Amino acid sequence: MQCESRLTLDASAADYVVDVANVVREPALGGDRAADLSRLEGLLDALAVFSRDPAVQVYAVADRSLLTDGRLTPAERRRLDRWYEDRLLEVLPRADDRILELADALELKVVSGDNFLDFHRAYPWIPGSRDRFLRPFPESDGRIGIRPRIMPVPPEWEVSRKEEEGILLEAGVLRRWAPSTHAFVLSRDWRCPEPGCPLFGAGDRPSNALPRRRRDKVVCPAHGVPLTDTGPLPRRTQVKVVMDGTVRGRFMVTAGEPLAVGRAPAGGGVALGAWIDDTAVDSVSRTHVVLTYDGKGLSVVDERSANGTRVRRVRPTGDELFPLYRGVVWKLRQGDSIVLHDRLELLPSGRRFVFEEDATDGTVGFRDAGSAAGPTMVGVPTGPSGQDSHRDDAGERRQGPPGADGPFEPHDGRDEQS
Repeated sequence: MQCESRLTLDASAADYVVDVANVVREPALGGDRAADLSRLEGLLDALAVFSRDPAVQVYAVADRSLLTDGRLTPAERRRLDRWYEDRLLEVLPRADDRILELADALELKVVSGDNFLDFHRAYPWIPGSRDRFLRPFPESDGRIGIRPRIMPVPPEWEVSRKEEEGILLEAGVLRRWAPSTHAFVLSRDWRCPEPGCPLFGAGDRPSNALPRRRRDKVVCPAHGVPLTDTGPLPRRTQVKVVMDGTVRGRFMVTAGEPLAVGRAPAGGGVALGAWIDDTAVDSVSRTHVVLTYDGKGLSVVDERSANGTRVRRVRPTGDELFPLYRGVVWKLRQGDSIVLHDRLELLPSGRRFVFEEDATDGTVGFRDAGSAAGPTMVGVPTGPSGQDSHRDDAGERRQGPPGADGPFEPHDGRDEQS
């Protein structure tokens, strides 16, 4: 798969944030040169294997010095320039703080061999972290592998020395996003006054990158100048198509626009036939479910499937499956997935900033009969708030699943002491 297809500056679509210069300049990852862009390509292949997602999406950030690094070939430098111009790569004078800002605000795992010692006080979740960082390493066959790492807890003098170095570079003007502030910022369409800005410049291409905060202003990461708020962006969330545990595809659901999903929905929607094999596709109805997004969370309704739909809820004691009865609107909570077939699931984004605590998680009511009988792309009205119940086949009411437990995030690999 082409490297470019795995690069994105869409904050709602990225799965990882990658420290590009750290990877490209790491000789241990293979090659004879001190800087080699093929290491990044090998890393992206490794992330695809690690995440079981051939189309894994990464938010790539690079130090500006990498684009003029004479140890890269002229063709490699031109390729980096093209990525920057095409909004596939974010470039800053110093990338470290931006990488951590993205990881902190968007809850992305960081792929880097750096220990980020000068940011341990600014980001107190770094020291001793076991689940926020991944390290590339050389496999015995020459390929690049990925494994989780445990971040070190360094002595105070070492942190202080690195902080002083960082202050000289950044002049102490960068600030972290306050909790939930980034969610508002990502919901606005920002424009940079600098002509041709690759992040916030094209009026016909709304940017989904994360701006920076400098003192009390929202600024362009590339130019450091205040951005202009031109209005709201449509809110979106990502859903992955998972077949036999491997991500086969992904699509976006936009707030206020119900989206039909099935084998081949009539009148538009997401056709799963191109991503799944014949065994699974035969069990998926033409229009199986309809998804809606309200800017905070996803809801799903079984449109008129022949073989039914279930919701998988992940718990520390083991997964639970709940039947989704036709016409019942189910509000998904973090960690829930939609099971269309024993081998096929729809997995919404697990970002906590997308989902907010809501006492009505779970089933919230029935669609009215008129809406259920309508065409594929229809609205999905929600029943009375708090109506958390199903009807079984005998027509009796039964209680829906509890929704008060906090989200559980399974560990994604063994820890590695670096």
